[in-house]
Amino acid sequence: MVYSFARIGAALGMIVEDVYTQNRRLWVRLREKGGKRHAMPCHHNFEEYLIAYLDVAGLRDDPKGPCSARSAAAQAS
Repeated sequence: MVYSFARIGAALGMIVEDVYTQNRRLWVRLREKGGKRHAMPCHHNFEEYLIAYLDVAGLRDDPKGPCSARSAAAQAS
């Protein structure tokens, strides 16, 4: 998550509903260490990449599902 400087654990722990639109901007919600939640707007390039990734990976259908295709595969096993 280059555009957010998020920790790997926080990025991999995201679920689809953690990606949301607010005032025409895409935002991400991260769950940090210690239960802290951090919401931030996405960079316009990251917004395009993230939307394309969620669409191509077919992850947008399940809002409670993981944002990472790798995490989704691990849960299915």
